[in-house]
Amino acid sequence: MPIDIETIEACVEKLHDTFDRTDLDIEWTKIKQKAKEARYNPGDVRPLADCILSILLAARSEGHKAGTVLDALSRMSAMNIEKEWKKMPDGTYQAI
Repeated sequence: MPIDIETIEACVEKLHDTFDRTDLDIEWTKIKQKAKEARYNPGDVRPLADCILSILLAARSEGHKAGTVLDALSRMSAMNIEKEWKKMPDGTYQAI
């Protein structure tokens, strides 16, 4: 199923207008809660999708439309494909 940017943007706009606050602090709290749900329900992709929605809401609170964020994600993804990655001692990866 292709991504429906119009529906995503409509949802973000509606939630942004409905909720009292959708800034990064509020959305970070929701992301942490949903990430815990995802950890304990690995077969359910909805908590991860909800994390993405929270990121889009936080971006909207800064004036960025969902489509703008998703376009930036596409460009960043293309750049990351081209990079070489090194595993760091803490288990994370860094581009070299």
